[in-house]
Amino acid sequence: MAIVGTLKTFKGGRYFPRLEGLPRGPIVEAPLPARVRIPLRQGFGEEPDLQVRVGQRVRTGEVIARSDEKISTPVLSPLTGTVVSIEEGVHPLDGEPTTIVLVEAETSPSGAYEDDWAPLEVPQGNFERWGPEELGRILYEAGVTALGKWGFPTVYRTAPTEPSAIKALLINAVEAEPYLRGDRALLYEEFEKFVTGIKILKSALGNVEVHVGIGYDRPHILAELEARMEYHDWLYLHPLLPKYPQGEDEVLIKTILNREVPAGRPAGELGVVVCDVQQVIAAYEAVVEARPLVDRVISLGGSAMARPANARVRLGTPVGDLLEAFGHRGPSRVVLGGPLRGNSVTDVETPVTREVRALVALEEPRSPSAALRWGFLPRTDAHVRLLPPLGRTKRATTALVGGTKPCIRCGDCVDVCPQNLFPFELAEASKQGDLDRAERMAIFACIECGLCSYVCPSKIDLLEDIRRGKRWIREERLEA
Repeated sequence: MAIVGTLKTFKGGRYFPRLEGLPRGPIVEAPLPARVRIPLRQGFGEEPDLQVRVGQRVRTGEVIARSDEKISTPVLSPLTGTVVSIEEGVHPLDGEPTTIVLVEAETSPSGAYEDDWAPLEVPQGNFERWGPEELGRILYEAGVTALGKWGFPTVYRTAPTEPSAIKALLINAVEAEPYLRGDRALLYEEFEKFVTGIKILKSALGNVEVHVGIGYDRPHILAELEARMEYHDWLYLHPLLPKYPQGEDEVLIKTILNREVPAGRPAGELGVVVCDVQQVIAAYEAVVEARPLVDRVISLGGSAMARPANARVRLGTPVGDLLEAFGHRGPSRVVLGGPLRGNSVTDVETPVTREVRALVALEEPRSPSAALRWGFLPRTDAHVRLLPPLGRTKRATTALVGGTKPCIRCGDCVDVCPQNLFPFELAEASKQGDLDRAERMAIFACIECGLCSYVCPSKIDLLEDIRRGKRWIREERLEA
């Protein structure tokens, strides 16, 4: 029978109060965009080879880039339409160069967008009889293998580790970063898909243990999982405290398995692969419904979002389309991803990719008193250790009033670091160009959760300094 563990947590981290603009209610469908911008490098791995040309008609789910010999996952068209341009651009999340394909939607005589699907090739019958290789092929061709931080291993080169080396599958069903509520909504609305999706991913990996980490504040989901999986002795259920960043691979593995992921190395080296709720459900849709991964549920929220929601969004949809559809109020700062780990965006054509889990719009304060407000984002946050009054939500702004001050060695960043690092020392070594010292202090063990920047009373952008140090070290290694 399924085994239920005891309540677990980790050192450091932070709880966040209820915030104004949290996405609530059922999952809604975002409007189909008139055009999509599709970066060819999405998810884990390299950029696959282009398979289309300008002027070509593509169907929804049709492959536009694929390279079976590279560590990669096929990129699929999220719309039915015409390829109007292929250009070099920058990736919306890391700023590195990538090829971008622009597809304009096809419309019917009435003006409605066409949606002509190219379904996956899926065998008939029960998936439990297909074997890991066939399941791996379907997950690969559907684009599901790109959703995890280090990919999902299959017979194709979709991860740095072979499937035979994996001994444990961890499923992250706990969201703790502010405004991220997509997985929570999927668990409640698509629970049947989630249960079957667990079995599909387990079958794709073979004889592995499956561990599900779920917030203890969702007792009904935990009880239902225990009841539904009663006769599966390979399943372990772990109630977890919903403290940020519990869902990060390194923290989840340490909390559940009590094993340390080597700094900067993939979890597969420990024989572990981590998936989230979205990936589990996408596996079900690929295998059972022959549906390729062309959209995902993202959370749209923040104090400057008039109609916060969890929305199913086509990949490649421009940020500007979503802001317009869900009532963006300016002036604000728009963040692609969660407010702690995401990137500020100013270009409304920036697209949603497979990795994006949220779009957050935060108000820009207009008065000097705003410096006392509690907010988000490095260099602009006002760090206040106060919770909102009972029964009320708290408004998060970017608190732009007030500049960066010198480090006062308060140790707040050390207290919250889930990796037991000294963020202020790492940031200082990076700024001084002392990269040997930064490596000795395990800079690559930083998981970039952003808590150090958030809690810093001097508003120092510690995370950006650490990221810059990592980039410089990688560049030095490439030159060597």
